[in-house]
Amino acid sequence: MSEIHYEVREKDLIAFNEHQMQNTESVQKVLRRHQAILPGILVVLSLLLMLLAQDILAGVVVGVVAALWGGLSPIYLKWNWRKQLKQMYSDEEKACILGHYTLKIEPKELVETTSQGESRMPWKDILRIEADKHYAFIFISLDTALIIPRATVSKGALHEFVKQVDRHITEAE
Repeated sequence: MSEIHYEVREKDLIAFNEHQMQNTESVQKVLRRHQAILPGILVVLSLLLMLLAQDILAGVVVGVVAALWGGLSPIYLKWNWRKQLKQMYSDEEKACILGHYTLKIEPKELVETTSQGESRMPWKDILRIEADKHYAFIFISLDTALIIPRATVSKGALHEFVKQVDRHITEAE
């Protein structure tokens, strides 16, 4: 059976939570509001100042503020969310989540081995697997997943492992 060894770091935990947040409608709504709607209103105000009030300098200043707001507000929001995510987990929770992991595929279940012991997850209990260029996430509930950072895989082929896990999840459905 296929097996991989890897390590989960604090930045990987934050990356998973960011991945989850980016897929929520409320976060998308906040980003749209700060990237498009508010700067759009400021641009209209800028044009009104320049055309109707004949105040070119004030119009340019408002236009520059609109451009800066649209470009910098997403950066600030993401920084603020990361800061909040770091504070979300206690030291005890981090100690349980972070560390070295071994995942082994068996015919009827996925076996996870950590410093705290071994747990077995039947394939029917695993919802899905998502992979991108930096991570693979094996979802065991809607908001909980096994985080596999590509950068820390020390043994095993992650690409093949992901294919096999996906096949087992599909067969179990």
